[in-house]
Amino acid sequence: MVIYTDFGFGIAVSALLICLANLVYTIMDSHTGKLQNKIFILLLSLLSVNAICEIVNIRTAEHIMISERYFFISRASKYVYFLSHSLIAPVLFYYLSFVVGRSVRIGFRKRSSESALIYVCNIVPWAVVMFAELVIALNPITNWCWYYTRERLFHRAWGEYVFIYVLSALWTIAAFILIMKSWNILTKSRKRSIAVCFLLVASGVIIQLFNMDFRVVILFEAVGFSGVLLFIENEDDRKDVELNAYNSAAFSVDLTATLKNRIPVQIMIIRCIRFDKTANTVVYGKMNRDIIIRSVSDYLGTVVKRHFIYYMGHGRFALTLYNYSDEGVHDLANTVLERFEKAWNINGTDIFLTSKILLVPVPERAKNAEDVKYITECPIPERVQERLIDGRSLDWVIRRAAVEKAVTGGLENGSFEVYYRPIYSIDKKLHGAEALLRMNDRELGLIYPDEFIPVAEQLGIIDHIDEFVLREVCRFIATGIPKNNGMDCINVNLSVQECMKEGFVEYISSVVEAENAPKNRINFEITESVAAKDYTHLAEVIDRLKQQGFHFSIDDYGTGYSNMTSLFSLGVDIIKLDKSILWNAEKSELGMTLLVTLVEMVHKMERKSLMEGVETEAQINILKKIGCNYLQGYYFSKLIPKAEFIELIESKSFNN
Repeated sequence: MVIYTDFGFGIAVSALLICLANLVYTIMDSHTGKLQNKIFILLLSLLSVNAICEIVNIRTAEHIMISERYFFISRASKYVYFLSHSLIAPVLFYYLSFVVGRSVRIGFRKRSSESALIYVCNIVPWAVVMFAELVIALNPITNWCWYYTRERLFHRAWGEYVFIYVLSALWTIAAFILIMKSWNILTKSRKRSIAVCFLLVASGVIIQLFNMDFRVVILFEAVGFSGVLLFIENEDDRKDVELNAYNSAAFSVDLTATLKNRIPVQIMIIRCIRFDKTANTVVYGKMNRDIIIRSVSDYLGTVVKRHFIYYMGHGRFALTLYNYSDEGVHDLANTVLERFEKAWNINGTDIFLTSKILLVPVPERAKNAEDVKYITECPIPERVQERLIDGRSLDWVIRRAAVEKAVTGGLENGSFEVYYRPIYSIDKKLHGAEALLRMNDRELGLIYPDEFIPVAEQLGIIDHIDEFVLREVCRFIATGIPKNNGMDCINVNLSVQECMKEGFVEYISSVVEAENAPKNRINFEITESVAAKDYTHLAEVIDRLKQQGFHFSIDDYGTGYSNMTSLFSLGVDIIKLDKSILWNAEKSELGMTLLVTLVEMVHKMERKSLMEGVETEAQINILKKIGCNYLQGYYFSKLIPKAEFIELIESKSFNN
């Protein structure tokens, strides 16, 4: 018996020391700000009380038969032990609800956003806990949970099993179910920590069930909570190194948990913090810019709690606002904007910053954390001039972010497809086709080039998209279908910006050669307005590619302001006249004179002419009279997918 007593005493002391060490570390490392932290401290405190009570029970056990004082101390110790021990399981459940992001659903106060059923489901379990505590508290009168015989022997009663063990088991099962339902939103470290904690507690219970003298549950719980302290309460990996705020990775985890648990939240995004001329000249440099961002972070900590502030990088913050009314969110946003109207004193210099605030209700306006990140990072459309962005203005920003997301994953998701528009000679024989890119996103549907091309250029992935188009065209040419149907070439739009890059000629050649496509069946198109930037270098690139067999055209001629002599010096083969020239020719003599003059000029420059926008037989007759070489437009076909294009050319519907 002495051996078991000494062993139990050592176990209890060890558990107490572990709990106290964890408490000291938690407090010293300032893990006390969030309610989750306070619940963890409560758990450690309850375990510490249990360990102290266990120590007292062991040390008084040998004296209670002969000493009234020891008997009173032992009874008081057991009373405190049962009161505190019965709280561990429900408090653990409450703590884990914070870990998985369900905490805002648990409580006694009814919120406007929740139904009566949810409210009842929240309050009933805690009513049961309070009732169980009341039963234990009244035990000296009722003896429902335990009692002492006249010989001062301790006996367990039915109430202990019902109000302590059974309820604790139910709370533990509920906690296990809660974790399993939220398993996919937990990080690997949190999963491991929680799994080890459950395993240790279960092991301690099993050991103690087989031998009541081995009272190891408290020790195993203390060790398990040490793991929780290391991997859950310690949030170093979630915090920004320089700021007293969470990082973007923590934002993704927390918002995912919020969405998983169907909890509405308002996200306030503070972004586009720009530095004025004073900041750029007087307080220039990364160190001082970091000081400015830290000042903004410190200010935000005065208007919301720290654990709701996330730094997303590049001077952008996201605040998660739970249980705020729309009016309350707008009031807070206006308060922040008013602060940005004032100077920020940095190293003795007043710096003025400007910002825009976006209010994003989740999940109404954003389905996941990735969507919110895109909204945070994407450029704000020029049409949005407001400093506080919500409503319709937010629609434009969300659309821009959605398009950016779609474009970013467009190639991987198969959203891009090359369409073709046939080109015919003046006698209606098939000459070639123009290849144009179209985008059909699974979520957004059809996205037009004037929307996705600028986004691709800003993202710096336009060259990958251009390569995709070129490879698709080369593969089509390599099938032999275009040649077999009388097509001389297929036109591919070429980015002048890409032409200016070093090694562009070699790059283009390698792509075409890799796809085994004849170079003389590819005709590159360059838009007139962008071709005017550097004629000398562009002419060199065109000449080198033409030497390899490629053909070139100028697109949309007649809409830009290029120098005519320089334009024709580029050595292109075909000049495509803008459709507006043809349409104006039908409206006035002056328009007709311009059309005739341009076609004659193209021919005198020993180039061939191609007229866009042909829609009627009458227009074809006009162009035939003035000697235009090639035609393109809705009269022949709209822009169509490759399968439809093949069907069209094989039908030879316009061939003589």
